[in-house]
Amino acid sequence: MLHTLDLNGTWKVRWSDGQRGRPHYAERETTDPLRYIDAQVPGEVHLDAIRAGWITEPTLGTNCLAARWVEECIWSYRRLFDAPTESLVASARSWLAFDGLDYAAKIVLNGKTVGTHNNFFYPCRLQVTGLLKPKDNILVVHLDSGLHHVGDKPHAGWGSTADEMRLHKRNWLRKPQCSFSWDWATRLINVGIHGAVRLETTAAPARIDQLVPLATLSDDLATGTVCTRLFVDGLTPETQTGELTVEVLETGEIIRQAVAIKPGLAPVEATVKVATPTLWWPVGHGPQDRYSLRVTLSINGTVIGEKTARIGFRHIRVQQDPHPISGNYFIIHVNNRRIFAKGANLVPADMIFARIDAARSQALVERALEANFNFLRVWGGGLYESDAFYDCCDEKGILVWQEFIYACGKYPMTDKAFFDDAKREAVYQIRRLANHPSLIVWCGNNEMEAGNWEWGYDNGVVYPDYAFFHLTLPQLLAAEDPTRYYQPSSPISPDGTSPTADDRGDQHPWSIGMFNLDFREYRRMICRFPNEGGFLGPTALPTMLAALPEGQQYVQSFAWQIHDNSVDSWADPSPTDTATQVWLGKDIRKMSIEEYTYWGGLLQGEALREYIENFHRRMYDSSAAIFWMFNDCWPATRSWTIVDYYLRRTPSFHPVRRAMASVNVVVVEEANEILIFGVNETQSAVRAELRYGLFELTGGYPLDMKKSVRLAPNASSVIAKFPKARWKDPATTIAFATLTQDSTLLARTRLILPLYKDLSWPKAKPKISIKRSAGHVTFQSPTFAWGICLDLDGDHALPDNFFDLYPGQPYTLPWTQKGAPKILHLGNLG
Repeated sequence: MLHTLDLNGTWKVRWSDGQRGRPHYAERETTDPLRYIDAQVPGEVHLDAIRAGWITEPTLGTNCLAARWVEECIWSYRRLFDAPTESLVASARSWLAFDGLDYAAKIVLNGKTVGTHNNFFYPCRLQVTGLLKPKDNILVVHLDSGLHHVGDKPHAGWGSTADEMRLHKRNWLRKPQCSFSWDWATRLINVGIHGAVRLETTAAPARIDQLVPLATLSDDLATGTVCTRLFVDGLTPETQTGELTVEVLETGEIIRQAVAIKPGLAPVEATVKVATPTLWWPVGHGPQDRYSLRVTLSINGTVIGEKTARIGFRHIRVQQDPHPISGNYFIIHVNNRRIFAKGANLVPADMIFARIDAARSQALVERALEANFNFLRVWGGGLYESDAFYDCCDEKGILVWQEFIYACGKYPMTDKAFFDDAKREAVYQIRRLANHPSLIVWCGNNEMEAGNWEWGYDNGVVYPDYAFFHLTLPQLLAAEDPTRYYQPSSPISPDGTSPTADDRGDQHPWSIGMFNLDFREYRRMICRFPNEGGFLGPTALPTMLAALPEGQQYVQSFAWQIHDNSVDSWADPSPTDTATQVWLGKDIRKMSIEEYTYWGGLLQGEALREYIENFHRRMYDSSAAIFWMFNDCWPATRSWTIVDYYLRRTPSFHPVRRAMASVNVVVVEEANEILIFGVNETQSAVRAELRYGLFELTGGYPLDMKKSVRLAPNASSVIAKFPKARWKDPATTIAFATLTQDSTLLARTRLILPLYKDLSWPKAKPKISIKRSAGHVTFQSPTFAWGICLDLDGDHALPDNFFDLYPGQPYTLPWTQKGAPKILHLGNLG
């Protein structure tokens, strides 16, 4: 068996800027203790510097700028340890194992360099047999953030702006790309030992490594099969015979397989079948049943090691048949059922990655469920997420689209060392994540195919990485895990045409949201599988204020600009500053922070609602409503998100939650008609009462119709319509639809045609009544009330927020809080 000595905990670390400090002094038997501070392992140097009082929390105010020197230094970690007795016997083999090093690492043991490592995304294992002493072994890890490591690399021609690339050359560094700054993230380049450290020792003839269970389900869903691969390091020069035992604990299935253990690292395999397995389903479609595997390797009757894993049986197919009108479908089928994918893009939950713990990952998944998601796209400029994240998605039924970590640039795959390292990274991550039923898609990169077509990536260095995504990664997946769908880039078109085509492949519909702020244009989009597109808005009010120190709590202060999305500076004047003027006739620069949090949040919620409703009502001509983005890595003043850095719900959260509901109603204008769509993702028909027509802003219903309707299962269909000619004055009237069942409201929505500032708003504010009853509260207004805000803090799970009142129609919410709710803000512009 493998013996393990935990080397986590408190280390010492010292800094050097090349002039002050000498890294190699850390390797000496005696050193000056005043040169060091305590360092936590696993951890990150910024966190140690915060604890030492050298810097202050970089997420607050403008502190990130004062912390930038950290990434420019060389850091030397040091600790002493006594070797365990079993590591000193003549027959023992020993390894130092580092689960995460960031970035350019040189590892020194007792004065001898035992290895180097230059990749954030896979572990480092170094053999140290014969180098250990009984007492006071000195282990030193020298690291830099990567800036020193690539200082002599070329920067021009790699697909990013020259001004940015000459500072950091991120394309040469295999670490989270967003740490070098993105539109939604500041630059904060991590450095440190971010994974666990241990000494491993064995006198056995082999060592077990990764367990890779590949679970598949037959087309008829009747038989589950697990091809179980256990990677084994044979430690003798001869091939050995061993026995591999695979147990499915829930069913009692046991397979024992004689295996040949070759010298070096190689897999041994056994296959086990499960008849009529219970299936794993995405949330809303069935339970998330899983099975437990126990895999044991024995040689000559002695157990060498044991691994366990949880797997789930589900059948995945991505349908891309020709569409009868144009292009192709893009529909995910799970267990032979079409699934409408609802969700957003996940980015790292902190710009200091070592702070992202299991509790934070679980909280994000819980927020996704609260927002009625069933899908998260793990974007290609961030992280391969933690085991805890994928475990939680498995447990809760969230489908995961995982990208290899390449984004918005070109990568130097023509450099042999870089190419080989990229392959090692991919193989490790493919094997690590193979057991997770939630992971259904591997994608090569974010937007690099679009860059080749649209952004001039064929200038300068010509397609240095094209074969990696179109040939190398497919080959690796075919060998390591052929059970999942793969595509080389997102977006992409499957027939080799432009990846920006709306009628085939997946789409990033960014023609709206940056320079074009008229989100009414979403209504005409036909995207087959939109998985990135959005609209900027504020975060929760306390988060906004955390970004802005005293004296800078106003729009476009210096701190505001530091925490603002960089789209703000993509044109002059700022394109994002014009949104409230265009839609509301209000100048953002005359607003307080609270006022902008309300008005900007109201607009972002409306934009995301339009995005989601358009694609939702087109199911399955469109098969997704996935927007940019879900969460933040630091407190932002303007962001794409519905969940901010502190896990608070931004003002747009509840409009998104309502639009993502599995039973919904959507009102649209098409040609000369107003159509009402009934959306039903459930597997049973829904019978309900539909009320639809027109109401006046001042009250009254010039068109008010009712009918009983049937919403077909797992479909969207037109359930009512009326001629547009009956809509006489869109400036004074709004089209609406409500869906009720046994007097319980199922869904409602409305359609506004003009810009909000161009509506004929009454001068008098609505007279809203609020009445509490046992466990409920009812709001009512004789006139239309737009965007009722009960809360801007976003800390608590309210039943609703940023909602409307239709004239004379009561709106009832569950309410268990003390006291009646208070209306903080109202959107009526009169």
